[in-house]
Amino acid sequence: MKRILLPVAFAAIALAGCSSEEPAETTAAASSAAPSTVAPTSAAAPSSAAASSDAAGGGCPVDAAALRTAFQANAEVAGAILLGKGFKDISCYQGWATARTQPEQADSAVVVFKYDSAKKTWAAVMGGTDGVCKANVPAAVQPHLKNCV
Repeated sequence: MKRILLPVAFAAIALAGCSSEEPAETTAAASSAAPSTVAPTSAAAPSSAAASSDAAGGGCPVDAAALRTAFQANAEVAGAILLGKGFKDISCYQGWATARTQPEQADSAVVVFKYDSAKKTWAAVMGGTDGVCKANVPAAVQPHLKNCV
């Protein structure tokens, strides 16, 4: 876990002098090369007006607003990933979703979300620029999420 925090801390220091017109909550430290792992946190249920390429149950389809709420509810993920203009390239399949961030002055990151069908909420599981699906999303689901391939 320490090796993951070093790139995040370095990115936070490097970005400290950068200016941005985004709210402070979306300009927290960006994840550089290493993904950040986090514990799931519940968030708002998905809206019916959603974007998804593979809407196969389990909370799918899901929209950017529901994923943003889940993202912001997990302080560890939100503190390590620069969201920028929001999420794009959302895909959803069997209770799993991925979305790509849109930062203005950093590399785009992928955030993985998991749907809790008992609570009817989405949770941000992990975010980063490399390998976020491999450790968190079941192998059978990964081919259905465009940000996992």
